[in-house]
Amino acid sequence: MNIAAIAANTAIDAGRYFLGAQPYTLFVAPASEGEVILPWGTRKSVPGAIDPEDGLANTEAMLAASNKLAQWARALRIDGCDDWYLPSRLELFHVWLRLRDTEHVARDWYWTSTQHASHPESAWLQLFGLGGQLSSHKDGRYRARAVRRVPICSFDPSVIANAEAAR
Repeated sequence: MNIAAIAANTAIDAGRYFLGAQPYTLFVAPASEGEVILPWGTRKSVPGAIDPEDGLANTEAMLAASNKLAQWARALRIDGCDDWYLPSRLELFHVWLRLRDTEHVARDWYWTSTQHASHPESAWLQLFGLGGQLSSHKDGRYRARAVRRVPICSFDPSVIANAEAAR
């Protein structure tokens, strides 16, 4: 398990994350640049921000609704990258699984980008420490940590077999 930041200002590798069948490497922004304490936003429903797996889609829906937390995340420029977003419930749970015993994340509540499906005035939080999740009114002030994902290109072993057969 490679969970290391080369320097304090470098993104943290949180390992492989699958969105459907597509594998990604999930990176967590360094706290110095990629963490903020803000409310999630308005208690009104944000159409399209209920995906439990796809934080980028949720963040884009929040951005379309002029959400300040989403604006903050999408405006980040860290390590030369500008594709940061707020993690979904499952993405942030994945981060908790990978980083819970490290110094990279405070033992506190963090917003996810996932709005509660049946209570649009609330969004989901992830607790770093014990690992629980619960929903809270969106006007609460909690930590938020940006993430980004990079697709892992699948490798087809038949390419090598075909090349060797052609020799």
